[in-house]
Amino acid sequence: MRTRHSPGITRRAAERLLDGSAGSGPDQLVHVLSAAAAPAREGELAGERAAVAAFEASPPCAAGPLSHAETPRKRKMPNLPIVSLISTKVVAWSLAGLVVAGGATAGTVAFTSSGPTPTGNGGAGAPAASPAGNGEATSQGNSTAPAGSDSSAATGSSGNASMSPSQLCTDLTTKVQSIMGETAGPADGAALAPVLANPAVGQVLTTAPVSGLLTTVDNATAVPDYCGLVLDLPTVPVPGAFTRLPASVLGQALDALPATDLAGVLNSLPTTELTQTLGELSPTQLSSVFTTLSPGAAGSVLSALPASSLGSVLTALPASTVTSLLPGLPAGDLTQVMTTLPNAATGTVLSELPATDLTQVLTTLPSSALGNVFTGLPTSDLSEILTTLPSSALGNVLTALPATTLGDDLTQLPAGNLSSVLSALPASDLSGVLDSLTPTDLSSVLTTLPSSTVGSLMGSMPSGTASQILERLPASALNGLRGALPSSILSLLPL
Repeated sequence: MRTRHSPGITRRAAERLLDGSAGSGPDQLVHVLSAAAAPAREGELAGERAAVAAFEASPPCAAGPLSHAETPRKRKMPNLPIVSLISTKVVAWSLAGLVVAGGATAGTVAFTSSGPTPTGNGGAGAPAASPAGNGEATSQGNSTAPAGSDSSAATGSSGNASMSPSQLCTDLTTKVQSIMGETAGPADGAALAPVLANPAVGQVLTTAPVSGLLTTVDNATAVPDYCGLVLDLPTVPVPGAFTRLPASVLGQALDALPATDLAGVLNSLPTTELTQTLGELSPTQLSSVFTTLSPGAAGSVLSALPASSLGSVLTALPASTVTSLLPGLPAGDLTQVMTTLPNAATGTVLSELPATDLTQVLTTLPSSALGNVFTGLPTSDLSEILTTLPSSALGNVLTALPATTLGDDLTQLPAGNLSSVLSALPASDLSGVLDSLTPTDLSSVLTTLPSSTVGSLMGSMPSGTASQILERLPASALNGLRGALPSSILSLLPL
């Protein structure tokens, strides 16, 4: 018995519907076609641009003949009713939309902050699915992995966990060298730096397994410098992007570098990037960096910092690190550091040093640098520094200061600290210090001291030297001190 079918629509009407022209047809079919032809809704094409960029960045594959095993036998398609043909086209359009959206997602997954996630196609570089839909893969220059083998290259992330950062970075450089036309192989750090700086790094990062590096550093821009640290390169491949590394990753990577490579990395950074890099490190990480560096390398790094950053670094370091760091710096670097530090930071740093190390630092500085260091120090720090110095070192420091700086420093000391400082000086240094003061500063110093201290200080010097110093005082100040002076000195003073 033959079943009676509806006459349906004509081929011409079907083509008009597919072309978007108004026409008659079944309501459900018109509805489906309208939905397929409508613009994409928000979110359906998310990541499309990134996917297109990833596909365009991938190297072209050489076209080659397909083998008989890979080419499915064509089967003669039976004649289908026109409505079925239309339905097939509609389904094909719908699937194409899903593939585009899916491809966009796959193309952008490597750039998310959490790193690559498992996908069925492994990103832009994965083999395309077989037209037959039976699980076979067409040949595009990559062989199909056998069942049960490691498929990390196809999944994009499943193999990343088994590869160390060093292995991933080595894989990255090897692939970039291949794109550059270079022969991949063992190379020193100086040769690998331009490889990592090559723009082809961005192209390779869209493929597995190296896309797993994005999980660690969060952004593709920082990958070259991260790999530079991991591979112990002596220079930074892309100095301007170094600060894009997360602080936690940066600290761990710097801590793992040998002293020579660490020095090379820091000294290759421009001042701005060096300042920001050190500013992001914790006190513990800073301490690790500067205890790893040789004295010469540490001096070079510190000398490159501007005043505010230098002060922040040295005051953030533990006192024990500063104690071992400053005395060992080369004289030129030490002078540069101490004359660049802001006054408050200078006081903090010097007041933390034990007597021996403080002596070594201050006696290494030339007189001009000493005057700079002792200008504008906070009173509490100045008192701590001067009362910590041994008497011989104290005399050397004070007698080397310019008269103006010396007067400013002594006149701001409280009476107790001033008495301790001057009483600790050998007689020759005491006379030299007092004799270099201006009459105004000398009067301020002697009238601040207790009378007993004035008498003791004057009596420790030869009477002729003491009387010459006292004769420089204004008459009013000298008359106020007469009662405290020994008779041997009074007899030499004018009435």
